[in-house]
Amino acid sequence: MSGVVLEGERVKGVFCHSVGHPSCLSMLASYRKLLLSAYGPKGSSVLISNAVGREALVSSSSEIVKELSFAHPTTKYINALISAQNSSCGLNGLYTGLLCVGLLEEALKCEEEMPHPIVSCVSEWIISQLVEQLDKFPPQVVMELDIGEMDQVVSFVKTIIGAKSCLGLTKSEANDLSIIIVRAFLKSIPGEYIHNGFGHVSITAQEEGPSSPGAIFEGMLYRNPDVSLNRVEEIGALGEIRVLLFTVALSYTEETTSVAWGGPGTKEDNFGSLVLASLMSILKKRNISIIANQKSVHPVLKFELERVGCLVLERLGTSAAESLIRISGCRGVSNLNNLPGELSDAVLGTLTSAQNVVFNNKNYILLDNSEGCVSTLLLPTTSPSILPTLKETTESCLAALRMAVVDGRVVCGGGCLEAWAATTVTHLITTNAQLLTQLAGASPYHIFKVGNIFVRTLMELALYLSGGSSNRFDWSVDTVFHHLWHTPPHLLKDVTGSSTALPASPPQHCVCGLVTQEAVQFKYNGWWKPVEFQLSDHLPTFPSQQKRENDQKSGKCKSSLEVSCSKESESEPGSLGQCTEDSLEGCGNTSDEDVDSLEKTPHSLEEEIDSLEGKLESFDIEEYDSLEDILDRYAKPQDDGEECKVPEAKIEEHVPGALYDSFAAKFNATRLALEGFTQLLHIGQCIFDK
Repeated sequence: MSGVVLEGERVKGVFCHSVGHPSCLSMLASYRKLLLSAYGPKGSSVLISNAVGREALVSSSSEIVKELSFAHPTTKYINALISAQNSSCGLNGLYTGLLCVGLLEEALKCEEEMPHPIVSCVSEWIISQLVEQLDKFPPQVVMELDIGEMDQVVSFVKTIIGAKSCLGLTKSEANDLSIIIVRAFLKSIPGEYIHNGFGHVSITAQEEGPSSPGAIFEGMLYRNPDVSLNRVEEIGALGEIRVLLFTVALSYTEETTSVAWGGPGTKEDNFGSLVLASLMSILKKRNISIIANQKSVHPVLKFELERVGCLVLERLGTSAAESLIRISGCRGVSNLNNLPGELSDAVLGTLTSAQNVVFNNKNYILLDNSEGCVSTLLLPTTSPSILPTLKETTESCLAALRMAVVDGRVVCGGGCLEAWAATTVTHLITTNAQLLTQLAGASPYHIFKVGNIFVRTLMELALYLSGGSSNRFDWSVDTVFHHLWHTPPHLLKDVTGSSTALPASPPQHCVCGLVTQEAVQFKYNGWWKPVEFQLSDHLPTFPSQQKRENDQKSGKCKSSLEVSCSKESESEPGSLGQCTEDSLEGCGNTSDEDVDSLEKTPHSLEEEIDSLEGKLESFDIEEYDSLEDILDRYAKPQDDGEECKVPEAKIEEHVPGALYDSFAAKFNATRLALEGFTQLLHIGQCIFDK
C-alpha cells in the first residue's frame, strides 16, 4: 500500500498560473504519480487525505475522482474525461487519465525548447494518423471474440481482474471469479429480444463470516435476517405475486419533512397514520403481497404490514431495486405527496416464485419470474476494505462483456497495444519527416522531439500494464506484430556495444500471449529489438536520400565527383577544368563512402547473378514463353516504386490464458485522452499568452 497525502491548499494557488508555470508542471507530475500508483498489475491502494482531514483508501479511477478534487482547471478537465470514460464504458478510466496527463506533461516540457505552434501542429498530425490506424482495426492487435467460446470469454474477463492486484486474489481464485462472472452474465441474457438489449446482473456481497466462494442464482437474491420462513413459503405458493416498490423511505426523514403532514399529533405520528392507512387500503384493493423499499421502512409500519400477512423487504439498495424492476416490471414510487392517490396509480410488478435459500449459513429470499432475465452474483467473502474495489471490478467485467456482445472485437492486452501504438508513431514520424517539416515549418530535430512525447508516454504505459520496469533491455518488441516481449535479463544486461542488441532466445509468446515466436521468426522472417522510448536513434530519410541508397545497393551509383562533373559539363562546357581544379579536393574529401560502395559493387553484382542463375536452374523453362517472363516474375520492382508484397501480419487464433481488452472501450478511452490532450494544449497556450 502506498500513502499519498494531497491537500487542496498546496494546489490552490496554481489556478492563477499558466500551464507553463513550474508549479503547474509539478502538480501534473504529482497527479500523474497518483494515477500510476493504482494502475496496472503492480498498482496498489492509495491513502488520500484531503484538506478537511478526511481519509479514504482508493484503488480505482472513480474512487480517486470522487475523493480528490484539485483547484486547477486542467486536472478538473482530466477528471471529467475519466468520469466520462467510466460512465460510457465502465473501464479504462485510469488509462484515459494517464494518457492525457502524460502527453500534456511531456508536451509542456517540450515547449521549453520550441514554439507552441510546432508542438501543436505535429501533435495533431500524429493523433489524426494514429486514430485513423486504430479505426481500421489493425489485424496485428485486433481480433474477433467468440462470445460462445468459454475459454476466450474467461480469458477476457480474467485480464480485467488481473489488472487489480490490490484484490489479493490467487490465480485459482481469479479464475473461479472470472468463471462465475461469465456464467452470471450468460444467465442474464434474455432468450428473446428486449428493448434494452440485456438483462441485469445484481451484485451482492456476503456478510462477514467463514470464507466462502461466490455463487450464482437465477433471479433476485435478498438477504433475509429476520423474515419468517413460513411467510415466504406461503407467498411463494400463490403462483402470481404482486409487488409494490418504493424508492423513497417509508419513514419520517429529511426526504419526507417537506410534506405537510396535518393532524392533531406530531408530524411523525401523522406521517405514520396517513401512510399506514393508505397502504392498508391499497393492499386489499390491488391484492399486493410484497412491499419492497430501496431505503428504510419505519418499524411501526413494518410491524403492522407483516401482521396482515404482507412481506416487507427494506434497504434493497440501488442494484437490488434495479433487479426487482427488471424481473417484475414494476415502477418505483418516488414521492408521498399525494396519498393515497399516488399508490392507486402505481405500476405493480409480478413475480412467479419466492423461496428460502440458505448459503454459507445465511438465510436469503430468492425472487424470480419465469419470463425474467435477472441473475444474482454473490461475491466471494473478502475483507471490508477490498469489497468496494471487488464490486467495481466485477461491474467493469460485466460492462466489458456487454460491449463484447455488441461489438465482438477485442484488442491485445498486457501492454501489447501500447507497444504497437508507440512503434506505429515511430514509423509514421520516420517515413513522413519531410512532410512534417514542410507542414509545421520545423527542423527534423523538432519533429522527432514532439514524436518522442507520444513514443515515451505510450511505451511507459505498456510497461506499467505488463508489470515490468522501464529498463529497455528487460523488454523487446518484435518487428512484425510490434508486440511487447519479456527479454531474459541476462541476454541484454551484458551488452557493451551497440544498444540495439537483440534477444538471442525470446520467450515462446509475447506478453499478451497471442503471438508466438515461430510466427515472428519463421512465418514473417521478423526479429526482436529492445523497446525504445525516443526517436533519437532514427534519422529522417527523404526521397532523394532513399533513391541514392537504392542506387548504391543496386550497383547503379556513381561517385559524387563524376555526377557533379557531368552536370557541370552538360550545363557549361567550359567549366570542366574548374570542376577538376577547384572542386576535386572537396569532392574527394566528401566521397569516401561512395568510393567504398563502388568497391563493393562488383561483389554485390556477382551475388545477384549467382542468385538469379540458381532460380533459373530450379524451374522448368518450358512453363514460360521466354526468359523475360522468368526475369519479370522474380525481379524486384524497385524502379517503378512498388514494394514487394509481404503477407500481412495477422493474429490467427486465440490462445488459452491470453490477455484481451475490449476494443470499443480501449478505443474510446484513447480517443477521449487524445482529444482532451489537444484541447488542453490549446487552452494552455491561451492562458500562457494572457
